[in-house]
Amino acid sequence: MTATISRRLLLAGAALAPFTARAQQAYPERDIGYIIPYTPGGMSDNISRILADRVAARTGRKLLNEYKTGAGGAIGANYYMTMKPDGYTILQSTNSFYGVIPQVTKVQYDPKTDLTPLVLVGDAPMVIACNPKLPVTTLPELIAMAKASPGKIAYGTSGRGTIGHLCGVWLSKRAAIDILHIPYNGAGEALQACLSGETQVFFGPEAAEHILAGKLKGLGVMGDKRWTSTLPDVPTTVEAGIAGWAPRSWHTVSIHSKAPEAIKQQLAMLLNEVLGQTDVRERLVSFGLIPGIETIAGMRKRADDDEAEFAPLLQEAGLAIKK
Repeated sequence: MTATISRRLLLAGAALAPFTARAQQAYPERDIGYIIPYTPGGMSDNISRILADRVAARTGRKLLNEYKTGAGGAIGANYYMTMKPDGYTILQSTNSFYGVIPQVTKVQYDPKTDLTPLVLVGDAPMVIACNPKLPVTTLPELIAMAKASPGKIAYGTSGRGTIGHLCGVWLSKRAAIDILHIPYNGAGEALQACLSGETQVFFGPEAAEHILAGKLKGLGVMGDKRWTSTLPDVPTTVEAGIAGWAPRSWHTVSIHSKAPEAIKQQLAMLLNEVLGQTDVRERLVSFGLIPGIETIAGMRKRADDDEAEFAPLLQEAGLAIKK
C-alpha cells in the first residue's frame, strides 16, 4: 500500500521535498479564501480544517474559511463563481458539484468549463444503515419490509438532489420499493434523526462509526466493493442482488478553471503533499473516507464519468431540470 501511494504521489506531480523548500514556488503569496458550501461540523468542514492547518504550517499562509450553505451546495458554488479567478479562492466540494447539482438546479457555472477538481481528498463509501429497532438485519430484509409497508420507512438526507437522496432514489427504483425521503439541514442532522428513531434509514459514510459502536445496523455498501478497511463484514448492494452502477461520493478541492495554470499545478502539488501525510490520511479515515491521490486529469475524468452516470438516474427520478 505504501509503495502504491508513493507512486501515485509522483504521478500527481508531488515530489517528496517539502513544499516550502522549493525556492521556485512563489504561490501562495497571500492568504487563500476557502468557500465551504456545507454546514459546520460535517465532513466537508472537517476536511477544510485539516487542510487549513497543514497548508498554514507548510506555507505560512492561511486558508480563510467562509461558509455559504444551502441547496445541497448550489448556493456555495454559485457564490464561488462570483470570486475573481486568480487562484486565491478555492471551493471545498464533492462530486455532486460536477455530476449532480448542475443537472438538478440552475447554477452559475458549467461543470466542464468553469470548475476544475484539483485533488482526490478521498472516496466516501455510501453505507446503508438503519436504526437498531428496525427488525431487519440485511438489505433484502429491508427491501421486503418496505414492500410490505409502502411509504412507511423513512430516510433522512442533507437535502433534495444530494448523493444521499439519490442513493434512496436509486434503491427505490432498483428494488421497486417506496421509501419516504425527509431532508434535513445537513448530514449531521439526518444522521441524528436515524440514531434517535425519527427516521429508520440513513445513507452515508458517517454511519460507519455508529455501526461499529452498535448504535446503527449496517445493511450494505453501495456498489460492488466492500469497505474492507472499516466495515469488512457489511456486504455490497451487488452481493444483495442489485447489480450494476450505484451512486458514489468523493471529496475534492476545486478551483475556477480560468485560474492560472501554474497556480493550479502548484496548488494541486501542495494539497497532494498534505493529503499524502500519514497522520492526515489517518484522520480522513476516522471521518469515514478512503484517502487517495489523483492527478488533475484523473479528477476531471472522475467528474465527467459521474456526470454521465448520474444523468439517467436523475432523468428516471424526475429530478433533472430542463435546460
